[in-house]
Amino acid sequence: MRDLSNHKKIMNMLKKQMRRGFTLVELLVVIAIIAVLAGLATPAILKAKKNADKAQAINNARQIGIALGEFESDYGSYPSDDTREQLEDIDIESPAGEDSNAMLGQLISSGKLDNEEIFFLKAVRGSRKGDNITSSPDEILAKGENSWGYVMLADGEALSSSTASSLTPVLVAPLKEGGTEPAFEGKPYNDKMVYFKADGSVSELPVKKDGSAALKGGRTLFDIGEDTVWEDDQPEVRAPTQLN
Repeated sequence: MRDLSNHKKIMNMLKKQMRRGFTLVELLVVIAIIAVLAGLATPAILKAKKNADKAQAINNARQIGIALGEFESDYGSYPSDDTREQLEDIDIESPAGEDSNAMLGQLISSGKLDNEEIFFLKAVRGSRKGDNITSSPDEILAKGENSWGYVMLADGEALSSSTASSLTPVLVAPLKEGGTEPAFEGKPYNDKMVYFKADGSVSELPVKKDGSAALKGGRTLFDIGEDTVWEDDQPEVRAPTQLN
């Protein structure tokens, strides 16, 4: 009987404790534990998100790359001023301009692509998903609807799979600044950049602190000279409209 009485006393004490709820100190301890756990989880969550965004970029690059190959088969090279003239000769109007949007817009005006959304990368600043309104040249890949940098030679000559090295980049992202010495954003893809190559494959490279894409041996992707993919040619990255 005494043991039963003690048991009842203990149960009554526990019930009172449960009814009383958490003290302020206990509540603060719980909040602190939750904050620590959240702090530990956040970097991993952000890294996973950036890797997912990078995977999206790789997938989009492959789709655009297929269209580039079909375009080259029909017009002799990837988009350029010359191919724009070829399209005009058959009464196809394309976007005017020299930036990446205008050049890649030829893939849509020529009918090789009918979806503007694959040019969008949500991790790239200033970008927005395409509205797929392409009834006039000015509406094709309007400002912000393209996230890719487009690589040509500095004299305006377009690249082609038949004349370029298999390692030559054609599409690059996430671009920070175009030109002959392009710079890339490191944060969107965990310090990596993504590029579509003339051989139809997609690769990634580390982004250095100065924004350049690092190759082995201390070189960068856009170095020119002996033992580079460019040799004596000078490449130039045409930036998306919103970066100009």
